[in-house]
Amino acid sequence: MAVDNVRPDENPGTAGRGKNYKWIALSNTTLGILMVTINQSILLISLPALFRGIKLNPLIPSNTSYFLWIFMGFILVTAVLVVSLGRVGDIYGRVRMYNLGFAVFTIFSILLSVTWLTGPAGALWIIIMRVFQGIGGAFLFANSTAILTDAFPQDERGKAMGINGVAAVGGSFLGLILGGVLAPIEWRLVFLVSVPFGLFGTVWAYLKLRDNGIRIPAKVDWLGNVLFAVGLIAVLTGIVYSLLPYGGHPIPTCCPPSSAGSWSSSCSAGWRPRCLRRCSGWTCSRSARSPPGTSPACWVRWAGAACSSC
Repeated sequence: MAVDNVRPDENPGTAGRGKNYKWIALSNTTLGILMVTINQSILLISLPALFRGIKLNPLIPSNTSYFLWIFMGFILVTAVLVVSLGRVGDIYGRVRMYNLGFAVFTIFSILLSVTWLTGPAGALWIIIMRVFQGIGGAFLFANSTAILTDAFPQDERGKAMGINGVAAVGGSFLGLILGGVLAPIEWRLVFLVSVPFGLFGTVWAYLKLRDNGIRIPAKVDWLGNVLFAVGLIAVLTGIVYSLLPYGGHPIPTCCPPSSAGSWSSSCSAGWRPRCLRRCSGWTCSRSARSPPGTSPACWVRWAGAACSSC
């Protein structure tokens, strides 16, 4: 067979594509991974500007879930779908699924950058668009490594995957920098910055990348994928909602009353006010050991953050 005569520096999956195909595959997949990881972290810095732009106060208890899901939704969807979409790529073509991911990611980046809604409607729009953007990111994540495996010979795959991994780590830090630079100028730029690279990467991948022709005749393990997704969603959802304020208070560190209506001893011993101005309509007490009385919103842990409304 022809495969048996292939030299160690060649890969049968790249036959007829030229010696430079492996570098085209590496540069394109590195661009895709860099773009996804930048978008994972870029909102961490730019969330305050985003909420000012949509005219929504995320510190109000009823709005805290918007704050959490705008940031966590993208990461949640990417983590849940990366296994399933990798299997889909094995069945229907890795490059085809990768190209689809680039296109989906770019389309929803555009929709995020043209957000016109404000208030809760604007927050819901951003959450939904970020979820679909995360689906595109999962396509890119799931198939980029497989494309590199097909493109590079065995003795060079480690180098290629290492470069791809460096791009993933670097994108996480670069997203923080871009968020800090772009958000004060215009909050929509944190989404718009991905669009030109996404358009370029989509066209480039469509024109230059090719599947190696190998398909694995198999079925998707839908039951296993669903169980994996439900388990991971349950864990991350629990983490998200554990951050919500207790009992509708504007901060999550308020000490809850006992069933008898009194405050636990830990409140008087370990809870102290950090804010002496008015918070949420209550005046904070100056006494570190006096009972909170009617000012629970102003009592926070001594090591905690200051009152959010002050």
